[in-house]
Amino acid sequence: MTPMTDSFASLWASRLRQNQGIRSLMEDLGQVTGHPDEILLGGGNPAHIPEAEEIFATCFQTLANDPNLTALLGDYQAPIGNDRFRSLAAEYLSPHLGAKLTKDNIAFFNGSQNAYSYLLNIHSGKMADGSFKKILFPIVPEYIGYADQTIEADTFLANAPDVIPTGNHRFRYGFNKENFDLSNIGCVVMSRPTNPTGNIFPIEDIQWIEERTQKKSIPLLIDLAYGNPFPNLIATEEPIHYAEGRTLSLSFSKIGLPGVRLGIIISNPDTIETLSSYAAVGNLAVGNLGVYMMEILFRKNILPDLAKNVLRPFYEKKLELAISIFESEFKKSGVEYEIHDPLGGFFLWIRFPNLSISNHKLYHLCKDKRLFIVSGHYFFPGLNSDFSHTKECIRLTYCRKEEELARGAHILAKIVASHQAKSK
Repeated sequence: MTPMTDSFASLWASRLRQNQGIRSLMEDLGQVTGHPDEILLGGGNPAHIPEAEEIFATCFQTLANDPNLTALLGDYQAPIGNDRFRSLAAEYLSPHLGAKLTKDNIAFFNGSQNAYSYLLNIHSGKMADGSFKKILFPIVPEYIGYADQTIEADTFLANAPDVIPTGNHRFRYGFNKENFDLSNIGCVVMSRPTNPTGNIFPIEDIQWIEERTQKKSIPLLIDLAYGNPFPNLIATEEPIHYAEGRTLSLSFSKIGLPGVRLGIIISNPDTIETLSSYAAVGNLAVGNLGVYMMEILFRKNILPDLAKNVLRPFYEKKLELAISIFESEFKKSGVEYEIHDPLGGFFLWIRFPNLSISNHKLYHLCKDKRLFIVSGHYFFPGLNSDFSHTKECIRLTYCRKEEELARGAHILAKIVASHQAKSK
């Protein structure tokens, strides 16, 4: 087959073939060799938690013994899920999201990443009236997987956040309202908790944004992959509810089921209808396994207890352990560092203010030592201003075993210490 060259590729294809953060991350996940020295602190896999996996195994066994197994394996769903499953999800999620939902508010996708590839293109690019609409991130850094999803180029817009010191070696990003501008904006997008930082956008700031978006009928898309109602890794922060003008996304990945690829979209009926058309063209149908497992988990009301009694305690303990390990190694090696307050999710966002190389170069040096991290430069889509954090930060998962975290922290500290300017 003749290789595709830029002269025979669309502009979109050419952009896709450029260096993508999400492709780099997922290829690192998928191309590991199993070598005992590999330290996988880069990817977004949830931890393997025996109590959760036992529940999932029971669900799987129930499906395997179901006389209707042939329907699961041999029949297509509708593009965004059959009405029976959508109605079940609407009924189950209504009290959790503080709204009276119907099936017309629900769409299923093969993961929320799949859903956002449609949502972002629905609300951006060239509009029917000839205008060009962009996607606004009210705060960056933001999720690495958004940046390459739009067919049109130059569709993202973001402003640098406020950097708020919160303690010794600690900081937090704050929403900078000063430059908030909705001119030529098609939608506003945020993840809550934010991937990569674990930041949780305050409810009062969301309300401030909505006072302005609603006047212009601009939708607000809130990605709840790590948020409420499951896995609900939001500490004591106020949960998000569904309301007109909001599109919410939920994911089964972060409860421990990334392999089943189930994302749930909650939105207004018109958006859901458009998503159904997209899904039919781009994907034919949502997969069956996720929605069949969802039916068991919802009917038995398993997820609230799982989130409260298993997932949150596990990740809180892991977080405390990881911070102590990394801080100990950084101090031993004399590394200057700052950690974003991790309020939710399961990542550490670490800044090295005296780093003499770029974070992308640091990623490659770590990879040479079989330590996988994620360079922070990928997490600032649409930011056109100069902001030092784009070159100084990395993302780490703390879902790995203690021994792996310790080896990774030691290697990282040594590399950073050897590439650290004396003053900056």
